[in-house]
Amino acid sequence: MQALRRTGLALACVLLCACSDTGERAVAEAFAPPADAVGFTRCLNLGGALEAGYEGEWGYTIEDAHLAAIAQAGFEAVRLPVNWAGHAGPAPRYRIDPAFLARVDHVIETALGEGLQVVLDVHHFEALMDDPEGESARLRAIWAQLSGHYAGWPDGLVFELLNEPNGAMDAARVNAMNGELLALIREDNPERRVVLATPRWANIEGLFELEPPDDPHIVLSFHYYSPFDFTHQGAPWTDRERTGLSWGSPRERAEITADFRAVDAFAQARGLPVLLGEFGVYGEVPLPARAQWTRAVREAAEARGFAWCHWDFASSFPVYQTGEARWIEDMRAALLD
Repeated sequence: MQALRRTGLALACVLLCACSDTGERAVAEAFAPPADAVGFTRCLNLGGALEAGYEGEWGYTIEDAHLAAIAQAGFEAVRLPVNWAGHAGPAPRYRIDPAFLARVDHVIETALGEGLQVVLDVHHFEALMDDPEGESARLRAIWAQLSGHYAGWPDGLVFELLNEPNGAMDAARVNAMNGELLALIREDNPERRVVLATPRWANIEGLFELEPPDDPHIVLSFHYYSPFDFTHQGAPWTDRERTGLSWGSPRERAEITADFRAVDAFAQARGLPVLLGEFGVYGEVPLPARAQWTRAVREAAEARGFAWCHWDFASSFPVYQTGEARWIEDMRAALLD
C-alpha cells in the first residue's frame, strides 16, 4: 500500500480519440501476452497482516480458511506482503527470525495446497527508502536467505523484490538493485518468476524509468490508484479528508484506457508480461462507487492481458468480511463476474 500521486497520463484523451471501442478490443487481442506469461490472472493481496509490525496489529490475521475461500471463489493467486526487515536481526547476518519465517512458510504452503500461486514480496522497508546506502546490505541479506530457503519450492511461488520504492530509492538505485538482487536469486532459483521493483511508489511514471535486466523469467509491475483523491477519500493515513467524490465519467474511464495502453506499449517493446500488483478503493467509500471503479480497472487490465492483484482481501480495502465469513458481493462480482 502506498501514498502515490495521481498517475493519469497527459496524453490520455488525445490517444483515446484515435481508437474506437472496436479498435481498442482488436488491439488488446492482438497484443495481449499469452495467458501463462505471468502464470495467473486474478489475485488478491493479503494486506494488513504480515507487513504489520506483528500479525494482527492492524486488525487482520491470515487464516487457512481465508485461503480456501479465495481459491473456491475462483481467484488464482495471492500476493503476500511481508515486513521482512522488521524481523531480521542485526548486522552482519541480518538473520530472519525462524519463528516468523515458519509462519510465512505455513501461509505459502497452505495457499499452494489450495491451488493458489503466491507472490512473496518485501514490504514496508521504510528505512531503505531513507538510507539506501546504509540499509542495502540488509535487503541483500534478506534475499540471500529467502532465495536459499525457498530453492526447490514449487514454481507457484513467485518472488517480488521490493514494494513501492520511493524517497532516496530513485530510478537509478532501483535499476541497480533489481539487477543485483536478480543475479543473487538466480544462483539458487534459475527459473523462478521474479517481479521487478518499480520506482516512484510503483506508479506508471516509475515503470517507464525501469531498465529491465535481460532475463526470460521476470515480470513488470505497477500499482494503480488513479484518481487518488477518489480512491483514498477519507483514508486517515492520507490528507484526502474530502469525501463524497464520485467517479465514472467517460473522460475518467478514458484515462484508464490510455494509461493501460501506455503500460502495454512499454511492456510489448520489451517482450515482458505485466502484473498490476495493487489497485483498489478505500473501504469507507460507498460500495457502488467502489465496485464501479474496481470493475473498470479489472476489465481494462484483463483486456490488455495483465495479471492483477486487488488491494486487498479483508483489511482497509476489503472484499471479504472475516467476521461473517462471506464475500462483499458487489466487490466479488466486480472482480470475478
